[in-house]
Amino acid sequence: MASSGYLRAVAGALSATAMAVTACIVLSTPAYGDPPAPAPPPTASDAAKQLAVAQHDAEALTEQWHAAQDDLQARQDDAGRAQAAVAPARRAAAQADAARERFQVQVDQVATEAMEGGHLDQLNALVLSDSPSDFLDQMTTLDSFTADQKDVLDHARELVAATQRAQAAATDAVAAAQQATALARGAFQEIDVRKRAADVRIDQAEQLLGRLSPSERASRIASDGVPIGVTLGRGVGAQALKMAMTRMDKPYVWGATGPGTFDCSGLVYWAFKRLGITMPRSSSAQSRVGRPVSRANLQPGDLIFFYHPVSHVGFYAGNGKVLNAVQTGDVVRYTDLSRMKSYAGARRL
Repeated sequence: MASSGYLRAVAGALSATAMAVTACIVLSTPAYGDPPAPAPPPTASDAAKQLAVAQHDAEALTEQWHAAQDDLQARQDDAGRAQAAVAPARRAAAQADAARERFQVQVDQVATEAMEGGHLDQLNALVLSDSPSDFLDQMTTLDSFTADQKDVLDHARELVAATQRAQAAATDAVAAAQQATALARGAFQEIDVRKRAADVRIDQAEQLLGRLSPSERASRIASDGVPIGVTLGRGVGAQALKMAMTRMDKPYVWGATGPGTFDCSGLVYWAFKRLGITMPRSSSAQSRVGRPVSRANLQPGDLIFFYHPVSHVGFYAGNGKVLNAVQTGDVVRYTDLSRMKSYAGARRL
C-alpha cells in the first residue's frame, strides 16, 4: 500500500534531522579582537576625572555581561527542553506508524475483497491518490463496501492521521530545537563580546585608580553615615536588606556575588539568594522584578536603580540612605540618595 513507504520516508528524514540538531547543541566561541586602550592621563588630577567615566563605563559593560549570562542560561534551558521534546515526538510517530502497519493486514483484506467483488477499476483509480489519507478517504466513500469493511477503512484512516500528526509534532520539535540552539549560540557569542569589552574598561579604571593620591582614595570611600531610627518591615525586601547589612565594608569587585566581595547587582543577588529567592544577575533585569514604587513612597528594602539604561542598583535603607556596593576601590556602604546620579526608579518585592 502507498502509505507505508510514504511514512517510512518521513520517519527517516526526521531521524537524520534530529541527529543534526544534536550535533548543533555544542556551542563554539568566535574570536574577537580586544578594543584598544586609550592613552593614560598625564596627571593624577586628570586620572581622577577620567576615573568617574571609566568607572561608569566598566560597570555598565559588566552589567551587560551579566545580562548576557542570564540570556545564555535561558536560551540553553530552551534548547534543552526543545531537544528533549524531539525523542518523545519521534517515538510517538513511530508508535503510530507501527499501529498503522499492524492494521495493514485488515486493510489489505478489504482491498482483496474489493478486487474479488469486481471493483478493480475503482481501486486502481484510488491507488493513484496523492497521499495515504486521500486514498483511505476515497475508499470509504465507495458504496460497494460493506459496513464492516468501511469500519476497517475508517480505523485505518484514523491511524494514518494519528501518524501524520505525530510526525508533524516531531518535525516541529526538531525545528524548535534548531531555533533554540541558534539563539543559545548567539547568546554565547554576546557574552564573549561583553566580557572582553568589560575587561578592557575595568583594567583602564583600575590603572586610573592607581594614579590617585592616598587622600583622593580615602575621600572616595568616606561613609555617608547610617540611617537613624529606621524600623525594618517584615517584607521580603526588608529581609534581604538585613542580609545585605551583614556585608558592610566588603570590597567592591566587578562580577562578584559574595560572600566576601560584591558588585552592585551581585550584592542584591546574594542577599535574596540567602532567602531562597533567585534574582536575575544583572541590575537591568532586576529592575523588572517586583512592582514599581514612587520615590515619595520608598520603604526600607526597596530596590533603587540608576542610569538609563539601568546599570547600578542598591537597597533603600531608610532616611534617604542607600546600601550598595559602590564602585571599584570602594566597599559595601551607605550612600546619600540625594548625592547619587541618574535616579531611574524603584521596585518592591
